[in-house]
Amino acid sequence: MSRIPLSTYRIQFNPGFGFRKACDIVEYLFLLGISDLYASPVFQARKGSTHGYDIIDPTQLNAELGDREDLEALSGCLRHRGMGWIQDIVPNHVAVSRDNPYLRDLFENGSCSGSFGAFDIEWDYPSDFLRNRCLAPFLAGLYGEALENGEIKVQFSPEGLSIKYYDLELPLKIESYFHLIDPEIDRLKGVLGEDHPDFIKFVGTAHTLRNLPASAEKCTERGEQVLFVKRMLWELYRQNDHIKKILDEGIAVLNGEPGMPESFNRLDSLLAEQNFRLSFWKVASEEINYRRFFNINDLITLRMEEDGIFDQMHGFIFDLLKNGIVTGLRVDHIDGLYDPTVYLKRLRERAGEDAYIVVEKILMSDENLPDF
Repeated sequence: MSRIPLSTYRIQFNPGFGFRKACDIVEYLFLLGISDLYASPVFQARKGSTHGYDIIDPTQLNAELGDREDLEALSGCLRHRGMGWIQDIVPNHVAVSRDNPYLRDLFENGSCSGSFGAFDIEWDYPSDFLRNRCLAPFLAGLYGEALENGEIKVQFSPEGLSIKYYDLELPLKIESYFHLIDPEIDRLKGVLGEDHPDFIKFVGTAHTLRNLPASAEKCTERGEQVLFVKRMLWELYRQNDHIKKILDEGIAVLNGEPGMPESFNRLDSLLAEQNFRLSFWKVASEEINYRRFFNINDLITLRMEEDGIFDQMHGFIFDLLKNGIVTGLRVDHIDGLYDPTVYLKRLRERAGEDAYIVVEKILMSDENLPDF
């Protein structure tokens, strides 16, 4: 039989107030007469998130709040006092971030990505401006001005090559690595010699890039080769000073020099072939090809109407329910979903009859609550 909360107390988790600190106030809440804890999202969010609704991976616990042992300890504190745990879930959207594994996969691999169908994006857009690309309306001004001011830059990290615009980072399409690797092969050959092991490895990454599988049927094989390219390049970059110097200089050339408009031509060409299209944020009010949370550009919606996406994104929370760590769910912004009724029926079926489920529904002034 479903546990029905008598009174709830909302906890806002953040990096300064995690699971262990919440344990410390359970006794106080019990003495207040609280029957159930109502918790803000506990899933992996942007680093430093103070609210947790900018989730980047709903299948993982937010490490800044604590680990699984800490989570279970809090659940145990609540059970000791006969209290329940209502967990806020956010099925509608995830945050645009370099650390979002699904968006990283999508932008790196396009239609070959395992995440290609996860987001509500209109790839077959009528205009060439956005066809086969996702709008990225995050620039503070016009694209051309941001480019020639040197505000958009290529950078290299253990995760691979990416575009950085202030705090925004978006991964480059894997095939775009040619812009950096190919022009440097002859130069590196002259420095190291064609028989040097590191030169052979460097050429090997270029060969792998040329032969990446381009069909969705070979996504697994492609994924393994992409991982090889990124790891090998980073290893060479870290361990060989000549390669580091050559790649750093190549990136500097790509990034252009403010005051010399023609120096940004290569970077412009690089950006033109990405699976995203950088633009002034105001463009989104007139031309956008993805569904977002209200009008917040960096919260992109998920296609929860698809069984596979639903199961993947809910696996972690269902595990918490199954193991009795949480006892109920609060669904955030049900209106944002493609079909809220179908979603709720599926959620009830997968969560089980014993799970308490409450839904947030915002009513317009002339709107009545739907009768289910």
